[in-house]
Amino acid sequence: MHCENCSSEHPVSAPCVEQVTWTGAESSDSVPRTIPALFDLRGRTLGHYRLTQLLGSGGMGTVYLAEQTTIGARVAVKVLHPGLAQDARLRARFYAEARTVNLIGHPNIVRIFDINESEDGLHYFVMEYLDGLPLSRLQRPAQPELVAWLLAQACDALEAVHRSGVVHRDLKPDNLLMMERPGERPTLKVLDFGVAKALHGPGNPEQTMAGQVLGTPAYMAPEQWAGQPVDGRADVYSLGVTGYLLVTGQLPYPRGQLAELVLSPAPPPPLRAPHELAPDVPEALSRALLRALARNPSERFTSALEFKKALLASVQPAPRLQASPGAHLAHAAQAAHEPSSTPSTPIPALPALPEPNDPTPPPTWTARVRRGKEGGSVVVHCSELSRGGLFMCCAEPFPQIFTRLEFTLLIGGEEVECVGEVVRHVDSAQARAWRMSPGVGLQFINPSARLRELLMRLHPPRPPSVAAQSAGAKEALAPF
Repeated sequence: MHCENCSSEHPVSAPCVEQVTWTGAESSDSVPRTIPALFDLRGRTLGHYRLTQLLGSGGMGTVYLAEQTTIGARVAVKVLHPGLAQDARLRARFYAEARTVNLIGHPNIVRIFDINESEDGLHYFVMEYLDGLPLSRLQRPAQPELVAWLLAQACDALEAVHRSGVVHRDLKPDNLLMMERPGERPTLKVLDFGVAKALHGPGNPEQTMAGQVLGTPAYMAPEQWAGQPVDGRADVYSLGVTGYLLVTGQLPYPRGQLAELVLSPAPPPPLRAPHELAPDVPEALSRALLRALARNPSERFTSALEFKKALLASVQPAPRLQASPGAHLAHAAQAAHEPSSTPSTPIPALPALPEPNDPTPPPTWTARVRRGKEGGSVVVHCSELSRGGLFMCCAEPFPQIFTRLEFTLLIGGEEVECVGEVVRHVDSAQARAWRMSPGVGLQFINPSARLRELLMRLHPPRPPSVAAQSAGAKEALAPF
């Protein structure tokens, strides 16, 4: 579950350990009570592979960029956390991931080359190194054609997974990697089969223990939440959550209400259709995502292949190459490193991206801020978009309080001209304490009718009862 103390995913009965990022893939009765801090192996050589760079860490293991010592080829090496290697059940799950991936052998699934144990007892396997962008870092709301194109490739991989008798059980934006090459359409790879489960066969006791709930809460199907048996339709649901998040910028259910809405015996309120939240989403794509998110598995697509056909039929055959969100991120990154022709800028560019292992990263938008009399503009990322204003992620020095900034906001697939007044500073120290990006809060000044319309779609008025329930949350967020 999501821990309110350390803002990470881990079993509610396990201790908070800030150095380890939990993915929700562990159960409280299978993880030792004392989990070691991040075990830094950079500089070590395992077999023929020298570990050079830390790529990420999860509840089961840490992934490093590595070089093959004889030919210099780059690979990724996943090392089981040493504290977990003493548990035979967890070692079995770790090795099962490599066997599962090799069994399927699909071009849209990461490849695993080797699996081994070092002389001092470190368990690891070697994967292809993929230089790409996790969908958790994709600018949101994203281009619907791109999302449909990427999810269709994920469906291809899932179809092969399900035909092999396996359910992934932990599909989420972090486990879907987009790769771009000049002149080619984006391709997608499915990662992390650490909690995958065979549909048939006895398995091992740890993997089939009744009542275990494995996965990442925000993306789990209702039957998975309840600890019931799952099949491929649970993965279809998780992919539907991912698609909904990418095209609208928000999750289908608020995180705080997820368990109540999904597990309640009474049917939850109808989901807002994606095309109502983001006007550039085709209604056909909206219908496909809502069907994938049906609470009852029998009402979802019967297979990943059926979901793929609906996705591709709902949009143009493929995304426009020039509109790739990856290009927007590259543009922002370039702006952050290009020297300015003037001594300073109103808002230095500092594109803020969610942490790689964040299971439910906050939605982000892009703004192009004009430099006033200096001319030119700078691209920044924004969050906390509301009817009153937004938060711009940027580096110090900040523009002074009450400074007016003119900017173009990309929202709902269109560019809208805005004027805002700086009303809040969040410096680096505060940002670390509050687990957010540094930057400035802006209040809209005389927002246009079109901006108000788009913001109303993102934040429709709520019934008085719901508004009263969230009053405490508003007070808690007031300082931000």
